[in-house]
Parts: sequence; structure tokens; C-alpha cells
Amino acid sequence: MATDSEGGGRLRIALGSDHEGEALKDKLIGHLREERHSVKDCGVHNAEPVGVPEVVSLVAQALAAGEADLGIVATSSGAVASMAANKIPGIRSCHCQDTFSARQSRRTVAADMLCLGARVLGDELAAEIADAFVGEAPSDDQRHELLRREIQEFEQRFEARQAETQQARAGESDA
Repeated sequence: MATDSEGGGRLRIALGSDHEGEALKDKLIGHLREERHSVKDCGVHNAEPVGVPEVVSLVAQALAAGEADLGIVATSSGAVASMAANKIPGIRSCHCQDTFSARQSRRTVAADMLCLGARVLGDELAAEIADAFVGEAPSDDQRHELLRREIQEFEQRFEARQAETQQARAGESDA
């Protein structure tokens, strides 16, 4: 489903979409290439409906494999994609409808996946949001580093609690 593309740009960006976000994804790919970024198109490539978590997974896999520095997913609203992405350990997704939120998400929490709503945003605004996200680096300010550590510790505590709960439930079913 995924195809690599020419690029040689400043950042490697994986883009994916569901069938409702395909046109926006394709426009963003062209725009990001014009900005000299390298782009990996993770699909879709037709109008067949596809599950949002599947598309998010393909972009997340590109991030985890080191094939991309950042990911962008376009769906009808972007909300479900961001929720699904944030279930994947290590992914920090943001659902943005303005440039300020995109910059802040990169700067403060080092978000690595941007989710956009194709039915919510016009192409021009979506490109501006993508530029803001891609153009911002994570801050090395101590308070932002602390915030990122707190989020990571929260994730680890939650995962540990989930594992304990699953073990307890398994023990109850054995009894």
C-alpha cells in the first residue's frame, strides 16, 4: 500500500489518508515536495473505504522504522485519526485546525504526527498548518522537556496499570 517517492528534502515526512482525506493528502504531498521535503505516501490510492486506524498504523510504522521524521494523516475530521494514533506507544499526535496549535504541539510536546480534517479545512489552510508543524522544532526549554518527561512517565504508569488489571482479570477467570 505504501510507496516511496523522490525527495531529498529537509525532512522525511510520511503521509496517509482514508478515502475522504485522499485529495488533501495528495495536495499536501505536492506542497511538501515543493518545500523540498522527502515524502513517503502511505496511501490510500483509491476511493475504497479504509479504516482510519489502519492508515494511522501505516504512518506510525514509518515513524517507528526511522523511515520518516514526522507523519501527517488526513481524514474527514482528523479527530479519530489523532485518537487512534495516541494509542500507539511512542506516538505523540495532535489534531490541529490552526497554525498556532500545530507549532505549539511540536514545540512543547514534540508531537510527531499531525492529523488534519479534509472536510473541515481548506487546502490552503491545511498547507499552512502542515508548514507550521513541519517548520517547528521541539523546544529545549527546561519546562517543555519536563512536560515531555511527565507525559512519558504518565504513559508508563498507565501501561503498568493496564498490565496489572489484565493480569487480575486473567486470575479471576482462572478461578
